[in-house]
Amino acid sequence: MSEADTVTDADVSGLNQAVMARAANLARRAGTGLLVVAGIGALAWAWITLRVLDLLGDSYFGLGDDIDLGFDDRIDAVVGYLSLLLYSGLVAGAGLGLRLAADYTVTRTGGSLTGVRAGEPLSSVRRGPSPFADGGGDGEAEV
Repeated sequence: MSEADTVTDADVSGLNQAVMARAANLARRAGTGLLVVAGIGALAWAWITLRVLDLLGDSYFGLGDDIDLGFDDRIDAVVGYLSLLLYSGLVAGAGLGLRLAADYTVTRTGGSLTGVRAGEPLSSVRRGPSPFADGGGDGEAEV
């Protein structure tokens, strides 16, 4: 059996990196999907809350014509839908966690989060002002 017919450590390492890169891509997409779902859930909570308050009438703080519905009654009506906002926050946290794990996996397997690859000329990398700059420079990073 020749060396061309056997699997080497480099082959296994390359296959592992490819599998992890695909898994990271899936996790990034799932995380983005969860963030979208969380945004829709937060919007649904806001819509339901405003609709409930609107249906209860014009007296938002119990100062109007309707004496039976005070501020505490309105709080009770809104608190029933607070779980939707709480679940949306949990889903957003899970989505951010998935995206963070995906980005970490990409960097640990030798990938690039910025799209810049090793060996590219520095002139092809667009430079902008550093987020840590004190404003006194011309925006060029020192190399």
